[in-house]
Amino acid sequence: MKKNKTIGFAATVAAAVLILQPVNVFASNISELERQKQGVTEERSSVEKGIETKQSELNKIESDTASVKATLERVSKEIDETNAKLKEQVEKVNTEQKQVQKLKQEIATLKEEIKQRQKVLEKRARAIQTSGSGKSYLTILMQAEDFSDFIDRANLVQVIVKSDQEIMEKQKSDQKLLKDKQDTSEKKLAELNKMKDQIMLTKNNLESQKAEQNDLISTLAAKKNKTAQETALLEAQKSKLSSQEQSLLSNISAAYAEEQRKKEEAAKRAMEEQRRQSAAQSAASARSAAPSSSKSAPVTSSPVAQAPSTGGGSSSSAGGMFIKPAQGILTSGFSDRTNPVTGQHESHKGQDIAAGGTVQVVAAASGRVVFAGYGAPGSGYGGYGYVVEIDHGNGYQTLYGHMRAGSLNVVAGQNVMQGQAIGIMGSTGQSTGQHLHFEIHKNGVPINPAPYL
Repeated sequence: MKKNKTIGFAATVAAAVLILQPVNVFASNISELERQKQGVTEERSSVEKGIETKQSELNKIESDTASVKATLERVSKEIDETNAKLKEQVEKVNTEQKQVQKLKQEIATLKEEIKQRQKVLEKRARAIQTSGSGKSYLTILMQAEDFSDFIDRANLVQVIVKSDQEIMEKQKSDQKLLKDKQDTSEKKLAELNKMKDQIMLTKNNLESQKAEQNDLISTLAAKKNKTAQETALLEAQKSKLSSQEQSLLSNISAAYAEEQRKKEEAAKRAMEEQRRQSAAQSAASARSAAPSSSKSAPVTSSPVAQAPSTGGGSSSSAGGMFIKPAQGILTSGFSDRTNPVTGQHESHKGQDIAAGGTVQVVAAASGRVVFAGYGAPGSGYGGYGYVVEIDHGNGYQTLYGHMRAGSLNVVAGQNVMQGQAIGIMGSTGQSTGQHLHFEIHKNGVPINPAPYL
């Protein structure tokens, strides 16, 4: 009986070995596949979040572009209206200039009349001075031959005196009229020039705003294109990861199926071995129970079958020349520095003066405006935002950058005086906050403004 128990135990152990060995091998394989699949799933989730972020950026760009286009449409409409006003004003100017020209001709005629009348008065004055003034009129009266002649002479004297008085009054009246016409002419010319300058200034600011909006649209278009390309790359990466994820899922399913097949095959072999062992045990028991005259042959137990080994795979000194152009504190001087917008190392070509609120920017010295407008890319003033450049002669120029949109008070070609307001401090262009960027150039080369202020 002890021998039979040993044989039964051996069969059970063999069955256990056949069942457990494939399970352990495939468990390791599936665990690795699951780990890889989890990693791909997490990476895909991260990519999907990136796509959502890019889509939000695209939506923001679309919104900003729509807003800029609306502003551009409004500014373009205002430019058309301003051009219409300018055309109307030019017509008025032409009409008024004709009136002024006519007025000048009238003034010239009046001057000639006054001149001729002045000659008569001067001649009369010399005659009076020579004859003794009032005595000459008395002599005329005393030379009368009779009373009738006296009356005639008295009337003549009265006419002469009245004529002199009229001439004097006319002279005074014409001189006043001349002054009034001259004043009216000068006033009209001044008003026309002022109105024309104001319309030109408005047009210049609107054209500058239009350039700014066009620059923004170009920037947004480039940003949109870049974001769309980045989104496309993420979508391609997502598609690739999804394919990898599906492939891993298929591999995991196949591994589970193979594991199940191995388990079932091992169980079947174990059952067959157990039946064989039981049959052999029953036959041995029957032989030992049957009578026999001869000596029974020793019963030898069959060796325990070894479970086949199955391997599992794995996936294996000129100071004072200029005045300070704006009130505020000096936040950055003329030096090398890191650009706060681009992060690039560069040479800072001027001074940054910062202040809050509405701060007037004035011309640092008298001169002629070279440029006044928005510094669009390619204009030579890119990055300066709303900028003014003034030529002061003798090789000196000054530049005023980042001013507030629509605040420029001057146009190109205009002469300005030192201290004259040219705009308001702002933060346009490549700027991180409200300030004035001020440069002084000598023969086209930026120099340190500090010694000149």
